[in-house]
Amino acid sequence: MGKQSLIIVESPSKARTIERYLGKEYRVLACNGHIKDLPKSDLGIDIENNFATKYVLLPEKYKVIKKIKETASHAPQILIATDPDREGEAIAWHLVTELDGKSSKIKRVLFNEITASGIQAGIQNMRNVDMQLVDAQKARRVIDRIVGFKVSEFLWRVLFNGLSAGRVQSVALRLVCERHQEIIDFKPVEYWTLGVLLKSQKGEIFIAQLYLIKNQKPEIPNEAETDRIIRFIADKEFKISSIGKKLAKKRPYAPFITSTLQQEAANRLGFSPANTMRIAQKLYEGIDIGDGAPTGLITYMRTDSTRISNEAIGSVRKHISRQYGNEYLPKKAIIYASKKKLVQDAHEAIRPSKPDLTPQGIKDNLGKDEFKLYELIWQRFVASQMTPTVLNQTTIDILAGDDHLFRTKGSVVKFDGFRKVYPMARKSEDQNTPKYLAEGEIVERLEFRPEQHFTKPPPYFTESSLIKELDSRGIGRPSTFAEIISRLKKREYVTKEKGKLIPTEIGMTVNKVLTNNLPDIFDFQFTARMEEELDNIETGKLKYLDVVNNFYKPFHTSINKARERRSEIKSTLVETTSEVCEKCGSKMVIKWNSRGEKFLACSGFPKCRNAKSLLGEESQPEKLGIPCPECGGDQIVKKGRYGRYAGCSNYPECKFTNSISTGVLCPEIGCTGEIVERTSRKGKRFYSCNRYPDCKHVSWNKPILYHCIECSNTYVEERFSKNRGKYYACPNCKKTTQSLEEKVKTVD
Repeated sequence: MGKQSLIIVESPSKARTIERYLGKEYRVLACNGHIKDLPKSDLGIDIENNFATKYVLLPEKYKVIKKIKETASHAPQILIATDPDREGEAIAWHLVTELDGKSSKIKRVLFNEITASGIQAGIQNMRNVDMQLVDAQKARRVIDRIVGFKVSEFLWRVLFNGLSAGRVQSVALRLVCERHQEIIDFKPVEYWTLGVLLKSQKGEIFIAQLYLIKNQKPEIPNEAETDRIIRFIADKEFKISSIGKKLAKKRPYAPFITSTLQQEAANRLGFSPANTMRIAQKLYEGIDIGDGAPTGLITYMRTDSTRISNEAIGSVRKHISRQYGNEYLPKKAIIYASKKKLVQDAHEAIRPSKPDLTPQGIKDNLGKDEFKLYELIWQRFVASQMTPTVLNQTTIDILAGDDHLFRTKGSVVKFDGFRKVYPMARKSEDQNTPKYLAEGEIVERLEFRPEQHFTKPPPYFTESSLIKELDSRGIGRPSTFAEIISRLKKREYVTKEKGKLIPTEIGMTVNKVLTNNLPDIFDFQFTARMEEELDNIETGKLKYLDVVNNFYKPFHTSINKARERRSEIKSTLVETTSEVCEKCGSKMVIKWNSRGEKFLACSGFPKCRNAKSLLGEESQPEKLGIPCPECGGDQIVKKGRYGRYAGCSNYPECKFTNSISTGVLCPEIGCTGEIVERTSRKGKRFYSCNRYPDCKHVSWNKPILYHCIECSNTYVEERFSKNRGKYYACPNCKKTTQSLEEKVKTVD
């Protein structure tokens, strides 16, 4: 035990993978992520004392740190191998401070890939903790904490408690809101295109589109202009004026970086950014692929560098030559330069650890989603070192009269190149044109095909396109994009509808408050410039204190000015209505309540406290049909911070509350409880026994009192599927029915 060197990593699965390669000379323990953070209860930053931070040990890490300390006390060497990025460096520094920070036996190592060679390379290149990286992460944490604390507090005072703001989160919200407003304000403009159906002398039929009129792009605003053009050329001769053929090359894409992986996984696989990163983390840390121990399948997945090691390039070139032939192998390896100004080049692009581990070869050892993501990463990397796709492109120009030029274009794949491994996501690149036309040939006009169009607004952001926009503007780090989008959805600032990110009313209101009153803080360029400054701390060009000071001074001025205008800002959010208060005759206004819901209130408040639902009489409370056990009133459905619950209609005189009962007795043997409605931490409704924790019965499906005609079970469950929609299933005999009215026929 005393002779074992200690390696500290972040996750248990990563620890198991590394132990497999290193053997008994090393003991590998996991710290399970950050061990310290700023306190939750207060700011944790001494602004007056050079922004000194008060990091505290997380309570849930007490036992973890105790075990690490005990093991470290006997180890001749301690290697901290947390993730190779800023966050990992910060965790390493916190581990050093908890251990003997001055000890020479503590070193930092980086594992870019969890393979035998990757681990040995990391151990051979051990170093001290990089304080420039630590300072860069600390600057981000401090600035984000100040913005989060101060601006969230401002929102609570202007709107209601529970709202949150973030340096990058709020800028991402601004993008979504501004795109939404742009779509709402968009006014479509009519335009027309003119096609013509033609027939060659060899009998080939094809369509060409009007391309030029007197060497100018045609602008056809309406049907009348379209008809005028048709009348003008109706009796003209249609002649092939030119046939152009050329070879075009489409070069392969660079291997994935974090942002492009998230975008492509969303587009091709339908994965959310958070899900993509979760699966990628598992692939990086190691999966058992059949030899009884976990194997790291990809390199580190948080990177914005397209760099590939010479060893990996040599390996993949051998694989391409052996598997596909030398015609798919370029003479020289392809080197990809980054298009971004500042790139963290500490580790490589995202690639398979071993190209020879093909997706199909290990498919049976991977979960469905793990296989899909690994296949995508593997294909992209292998394709990045293959020859271009070669297309035969044909352009045919047809002259109608002297000055009306129609054109048709097509392309056919001559050589598939990298597309052999990385096919098109949606459509084929083949688009055929007539084969037997000749220049000067007269073709027969069969019919004109005019089409009416209207200009379209820009599309709503999807998770993929929002990541692309943030990345192109230099806002945030690629490793944070998934968390940013998840937070916007969790806070209910945006909703996802058919893949589109649409701001909610509260999201629009929060954005309005922030952009109108703190425009400098939530400016796109300011946020991108802050990322550059954080990068410059990492490279040593700037100092931590200089960056934080330069941020805080203008921020402090802006937030103080906004606080002074709090009453004025609140008044701009109140909407006056035409409705008159029935109690005092004043105008009714629309306000926000503490739960983030709008309601009608008397403008004479506080003299008149009349208030009611914004939906008026049409929105009557949902009655549960059960009398209140305390006063005899009706029990109704109410909504609170933790979801729906049963309350008394005579509130506030009667304050009775309870869980919403389904009326179904708990099916567990010996249990006398009943099934009630509950809400999970993520806001999803589920159903469990009211005798919890004594009874652990739980289900996501709503139980309904109904005797199953097959087995006489006392209830069925309401379920939903994409193919069938809503249907009902007996949890006992598994029989299903589309409607509870179907008392005879059931469907297997």
